[in-house]
Amino acid sequence: MMSPAGSTSESDLMLVLKPVVLKTFIKGVIAIAVFSIFLQISPATIVNYLVFLAISLGLVAGLCFIRSRSTFQIDDGGIHIKRMFHRPNLISYDNIHDLTVSQGMLARRFNCGTVFLILNQGPGSVKIMGGGVAEKLEEVHNPNQVFEFVSSRLGPFGQSI
Repeated sequence: MMSPAGSTSESDLMLVLKPVVLKTFIKGVIAIAVFSIFLQISPATIVNYLVFLAISLGLVAGLCFIRSRSTFQIDDGGIHIKRMFHRPNLISYDNIHDLTVSQGMLARRFNCGTVFLILNQGPGSVKIMGGGVAEKLEEVHNPNQVFEFVSSRLGPFGQSI
């Protein structure tokens, strides 16, 4: 975002992130392919198999559509999380205790991953072992850069600066 003087400063930056749904679709196709190996497909059951494929791929596409409606906006006010079928959630930097990044093998290939925001208090979408909650920014591009961007807005002990 530009400041009125026409220059940009680090405090004026805003990130708007969307999940990478191609990875979700490929994971679904791989799961269907692995499951299909164990099916006994004959000329008499080919129609049933095609119906199975249509329903399975439709469910995977539906999941991809629902995930694609998520938006994660990171700005000076905090982190705004909007998901389909959920109320929008604002996480202030004061409420973030810690951050971590999770990337699987396929996520590294697609340069995406999940950034977990461990919260001091309040509602979160993930329960943490030992008590506590976290919010996740799932399947975002360049999760390490997102980690650095959010970390730069936190103090040395998780307080916002």
